[in-house]
Amino acid sequence: MAEITCDKAWFEAQLTNDDFNAQEIATTLADAGGKEGSRDLLVEGLESWIGGFGEQKKYTQAVYALEWLLSVDTSVEVITRLKELFAEDRNLLKLIEPAGFSTAQPIARSFESLRYLCALEEGALTYHPSWGFGVVNEIDYFYGEVEVEFKQKGEHTLAFSHAIEALELLNDEHLLALHYKQPEKLEEMIKKEPQEVVRLALVSYGEMSVARLIERLVPAIIPEAGWKKFWDGARKKIKDDASIDIPKKRSQLIRICKGIAYDESWFTHVREENDIERLFEKFKEILERKLDYSSAQTQEILANRLEFIIGGAPRSKPEWKAEGFIYGRLFNIEPTGLDSHKILHDLIEQDLSEVLERLPSRQLEILLSILLENDREAALQRLQRVIPHVGHPALNEIIQALLTHDAEEEIKKLMGAALSRRQASASMLLWAQRSPEKLAVWNLISKSDLAFRIQEVLEKNLSGALLRAQNQLRDRFQEEKWLYEVMDEMSEQQRRDFMRRIFEGQGWEALDRKSLMAKVLKKYPQLQDIVTPVGKEAPKKEIPYTSARSYRERQAQLEKLMKVDIPENSKEIEVARSYGDLRENAEFKYAKERQALLMAQGAQLAEDLERVKPTDFADSQTDVVNSGTGVHLEMEEGEKKQYYILGAWDQDDALAIISSETALAKALMGAKAGDQVTIPEGKATLVEILPLSAEVATWANA
Repeated sequence: MAEITCDKAWFEAQLTNDDFNAQEIATTLADAGGKEGSRDLLVEGLESWIGGFGEQKKYTQAVYALEWLLSVDTSVEVITRLKELFAEDRNLLKLIEPAGFSTAQPIARSFESLRYLCALEEGALTYHPSWGFGVVNEIDYFYGEVEVEFKQKGEHTLAFSHAIEALELLNDEHLLALHYKQPEKLEEMIKKEPQEVVRLALVSYGEMSVARLIERLVPAIIPEAGWKKFWDGARKKIKDDASIDIPKKRSQLIRICKGIAYDESWFTHVREENDIERLFEKFKEILERKLDYSSAQTQEILANRLEFIIGGAPRSKPEWKAEGFIYGRLFNIEPTGLDSHKILHDLIEQDLSEVLERLPSRQLEILLSILLENDREAALQRLQRVIPHVGHPALNEIIQALLTHDAEEEIKKLMGAALSRRQASASMLLWAQRSPEKLAVWNLISKSDLAFRIQEVLEKNLSGALLRAQNQLRDRFQEEKWLYEVMDEMSEQQRRDFMRRIFEGQGWEALDRKSLMAKVLKKYPQLQDIVTPVGKEAPKKEIPYTSARSYRERQAQLEKLMKVDIPENSKEIEVARSYGDLRENAEFKYAKERQALLMAQGAQLAEDLERVKPTDFADSQTDVVNSGTGVHLEMEEGEKKQYYILGAWDQDDALAIISSETALAKALMGAKAGDQVTIPEGKATLVEILPLSAEVATWANA
């Protein structure tokens, strides 16, 4: 392939090139970036792309260009540049925040999320791991939600953040897209070319077992009664088709073969492969298929590619370097031409935290052994520093590695110090709670004291892997056996303190708190006075009101959540659980994350319905502005405006109804006709206070 010259003419040509291949362009830019004096050229060229693609409204390409610019010029203010790029499209501006640029997640993930949100459009075809195929009905940029009509589950609304994680956008080549757009063609394939339907399923969903293939196709694509005939026909034709491999065991994966025999020519293709992710796929294939790589030529090829991975992995992908060493250990091959000791030392000192969170748990054991064997002292010191910040799966592997490498005393001291100083992270507390035998041998903390430490960490505002550990600790409190064992070990005063922290602490949603207090009071009724003190009246709180209409809408939302959404989610969790290894089970992860979201929504709705009361605003007076009144305003420049202020949850733009919780309503509350008021839009005169119109009153009580 001819070398591409990354000059001004090349940059200009890309602006009119309809075949925008982001991966190829990124590779070209990376190669150019390694040349002396290239920075100014790259900055100028990428700036021209941002402006040029923006003018053409090719926002996906412009976002790619901004991401590449950031890799060359780290001083770029990303959010400011995005606001400039999307200045003419208010809807796109509303995608910046949900993409996560203001969070601690990696910036590459935020760019990926933004491109995903930019690609969302009405009519787009989607796939949800639990709800199946769907079509985007509407995108609500104001509330940051996408409404999808799922074929099997009906209409559902997802927050942008949930859609990014769980909703896949399908291209026209996907099996479900063909089923939706060309059902007759697919029906013909099912009858005459069943093997092509299997191939299309593998291309669409990836390699899968027969059991998973059945779940994908029945009954969404093929009726249950027709499966046996379809599968018998597919197997018969696949026998004569070397490009599809059906394993003997149903639990093993059906895969598409590349048509290359696993001989020296196959390994020659491995030597020529320069895509690191595809190389890892090749390595995995070698191990899974138990290919013979014992010849000197094959060993030299693998050593060369390991050197390429470890030496060439970008700075943003330290886990690739780590995986290179892991596969070297699995192949028992040393990468050639590298200072492995220095690279591993740098991995320990600079990138260990990221690597531990990004690699699958099954690989961490090997990596930690490599690091400890390479530089035990540095690895031990660094591991002790990162332990408080990693998630529970990574922490499990770290502790096991330290125990295996005779470092039990070090981990014992670390855990003991963290527990005694109240500095243990959510992951450390979860490990401690799940390792009672080890805690007993080490004599670090009692069960009751550990429960108090857990209560403290539940009140912290966590994110990422530590948030997942925190949620698992919170779930533990709902298990009566563990809860009662812990409280039985406490003194009477400790139990009262424990109950008081449940009642008053900030670590619980309303429904979870009530459920937990009920469990405690069932066994310890003498603690009831903590919840309802004798002879004390609760301080009166101002009661917020809303219209009967809005109140009923919230009631309906809660009822649907409790009777439809949560039961459906529980079934999804059980189905996902049946798929096996929960650590690598995406369906289970999504279902559990949705469960947390649904429970939080339910708790918030229940708390809101308890706090806010419905009203018809019939008693509202017009002597001063209040809920249930209209206002006639005249702005300084002469523009006249009219609004009706109702309750906390009320809003209707067509009728000019605003919530009493808005900044505008709060600025007007208590004002009298003729008063000069300052509202968010500027200074105005309150000309008149109005009663509710018949139309607004009807809306409020509909």
